[in-house]
Amino acid sequence: MHWLLWVLLIDGSLGICAQFLRKVNYYRRFVHYILCAILASTVGILVSPVFWAIGKQASGNWVVARTFYYLSLVVLGIKVEIEGEEILHRAQPCVLVGNHQSVFDLIMLGRVFPKQTVMLAKKAVSYYPFVGWFMRLSADIFISRGSKQSASDMFKKASEELRSKNVSVWFFPEGTRGRFDDGPNLLPFKVGAFLLAYHAKVPVVPVVVMDIHNLYNKRRLWSSGGTLKIKILEPVPMADVREEDLKDIMNATRDRMLAELKKISPERIEN
Repeated sequence: MHWLLWVLLIDGSLGICAQFLRKVNYYRRFVHYILCAILASTVGILVSPVFWAIGKQASGNWVVARTFYYLSLVVLGIKVEIEGEEILHRAQPCVLVGNHQSVFDLIMLGRVFPKQTVMLAKKAVSYYPFVGWFMRLSADIFISRGSKQSASDMFKKASEELRSKNVSVWFFPEGTRGRFDDGPNLLPFKVGAFLLAYHAKVPVVPVVVMDIHNLYNKRRLWSSGGTLKIKILEPVPMADVREEDLKDIMNATRDRMLAELKKISPERIEN
């Protein structure tokens, strides 16, 4: 019990310092963020046997997501507002594609992640302690990027798993975090999400998250509470699409998302 009191005392002291020192505030909030993630993942592991018993393994992702969001709302003071959330309910199963900005994207995922939705990740991630265990328990889909099979064959196999489990899949089509000093933008998209939707014959649902520069910026060591706005765009139907048209559809989707990103993002504050 004494160690908990010491932790609270140290955190309280750092909280006082954080009112005056931006660097202290940044790292204190980041530690709180990690603790929220660990607690939410632990909840997911504990409840996963229940979802396995009822055949709804993917719902473990939803429980972890919402647990993490409400912890972040209380601890970090970040609220998420969604426009077009009803689209998520009528488009499932689908492939969701969202812009990727920082590690804090997990807060956005925590609020928007639908039920019976999984993540698609490298197979190597399934062997990671704790994270990999939880993802296996939640029926997430793993692909072997190092295999000799073509990208189309790889995602065709993943689509068969998607259909058999009757779940939606979340993708970050940029492939990595996009950081832009001159304003909100998107990296070029990778075609994987669209290949998966093509083979599964399910729509692509674009999810646009506003520029988070004013709430979180790693380079400036800045982190604060506030409101994070999300816009769900109308689905892109894939049932009658030809494979040779996928790149054009991908680029058109990126253009739609970029236009909406600039529209919903607030003016950047530098100081």
